[in-house]
Amino acid sequence: MSSPQRVALIIGAGPNIGDSVAHALLKQDYKVAVGSRTAKRSTDAFYPFTIDITKPESIKAAFDTVAKELGPPNVVVFNGNLRSFSYEPANSTDPLTMSLAAYTQANTVSASFFAAAKESLASFRLPVHGDLPKAMIVTGNLAPFLPVIPETAVFLGLAVQKKIAAYLMELCQNIYGKEGLRFHYAHLVASDGGIPPIEAFLVSGPAHAKAYMHLINASEPEPWDYRQVLLDGLVSISLTLHQQVHNGWRNVQCKVVFQYWNQVQAER
Repeated sequence: MSSPQRVALIIGAGPNIGDSVAHALLKQDYKVAVGSRTAKRSTDAFYPFTIDITKPESIKAAFDTVAKELGPPNVVVFNGNLRSFSYEPANSTDPLTMSLAAYTQANTVSASFFAAAKESLASFRLPVHGDLPKAMIVTGNLAPFLPVIPETAVFLGLAVQKKIAAYLMELCQNIYGKEGLRFHYAHLVASDGGIPPIEAFLVSGPAHAKAYMHLINASEPEPWDYRQVLLDGLVSISLTLHQQVHNGWRNVQCKVVFQYWNQVQAER
């Protein structure tokens, strides 16, 4: 009997994280489908498909297309978000100066996260995958965990997207993890646990790819909240994140990985 085909579906095929993750999966014998609004790639190694994360109905169509052309995916990476400042408040410390149209648009991306999780679950449960790993990974950021203060109001549009994504990944991991399925919210943080400099995001593709391959292939599942830091050393630690919730605190288990940037770049 032939081995089941490894298929990965990437939503958000950008030149940094999306491209690095696609190449890493290709090296592990995956058929890789990469989605964007234009569905263009510079190489024939990947299967391009059209998707628009501001149109949640396009998510199911994309999954159906990939399943027909390559087979149902056992790995899904959601790497898309709306980053334009046109989706943020006009006044950076006044959240309600954000237009209703912009807020609504940000919420359509939240609906796309839900649609992708729904389609991923259906695909992961198909018997055709056998013992292959089954994982959905959302490329996140710290927005869901930032203190709710005026200085963070500028991130309203992005926070709307990422808070829903983080909640969904935690919820899905807690419920469907019992089936051996994996759902992760993975993101880059600074060495002090805060927001990294923009320069780190611009060169973090290889580090994200290395982290995502670990999340997919680790013998034991990592916590749903997986964080990595680019430093001059490679250390893997688990920690408890204390997140304020209303008038109390809850403990959220997350994983922080310190990656040696020169090493992951060399392994690219």
